[in-house]
Amino acid sequence: MARKGHKVKDVTGMQNIMFDLKPNRCEAEVFMSSDVDVTEFVKYMRNLKNKNEDITFFHGFVHLMGKIIYKYPKLNRFVQNRTLYEHDDVSIAFVAKAEFNDKSEELMTCLPISKDDTIIDISKNIKAKVDKIRDKKSSASTDGANNVVDKIGHIWRPLRSFIVGILKWWDKKFGLPGSIADENIYYSSIIVSNLGTFKTPGIYHNLANLGTSSGLVTFGEIREENDKYMMNLGVTLDERIEDGFYFCRALKAIEYLFAHPELLMESAGKDFEIPDNVIKKTK
Repeated sequence: MARKGHKVKDVTGMQNIMFDLKPNRCEAEVFMSSDVDVTEFVKYMRNLKNKNEDITFFHGFVHLMGKIIYKYPKLNRFVQNRTLYEHDDVSIAFVAKAEFNDKSEELMTCLPISKDDTIIDISKNIKAKVDKIRDKKSSASTDGANNVVDKIGHIWRPLRSFIVGILKWWDKKFGLPGSIADENIYYSSIIVSNLGTFKTPGIYHNLANLGTSSGLVTFGEIREENDKYMMNLGVTLDERIEDGFYFCRALKAIEYLFAHPELLMESAGKDFEIPDNVIKKTK
């Protein structure tokens, strides 16, 4: 049994063959890129920020992805040891800098998303997580995954290589223990990266064979074009967890939420309907 996940029973024969042909996650990557109209999203988030100055675009991105995973739960699946599992919860992972400078270390964090969470809840939870990371007096952000990784990374190279090999084998067979995996971004439902902060577009980013995360989404710079706001989106997924049509429908749902940001005021687990004309664009 994989950690924090239950075995999926409705596995097709083709999926089983894919597990054998491509036993590693990095061998099964599929990448999608899209230029998304985020005009309504930008307007809505700016109005929301006027009422709550702690709200940021990134908080909106995280809540949006939470709603997408609840609507398309097969995105929350992962393959481990040639077996398909589904996470028992929804979590979004990201990397935050301990300080605002180039030399500052980057620390991993993983944010659980409950069905009842609204964008306000998620904004508060993200802020609390990041504040802990940037608070040098707090040990909460450096315990677990970050602390273990740092210690292993400074070991004599031959010994380090041996330890990492053991950890990779243990992860594949049983899943890493909670002290290492709880804040590890590679054990999340999906990893997100806000590249707009660095004025770059969304990019392809590889997945990792370690852990249980089957997806990575990069949000690029929001740019102004002909009275519109556009953003490049990059999505990397493990093709073994579901077929391409399912992925395309999820991508269209992302675009739909950006066009209808008022839905972000609803809880993450509340379903939303997408018009047939939007869905038909995936056929």
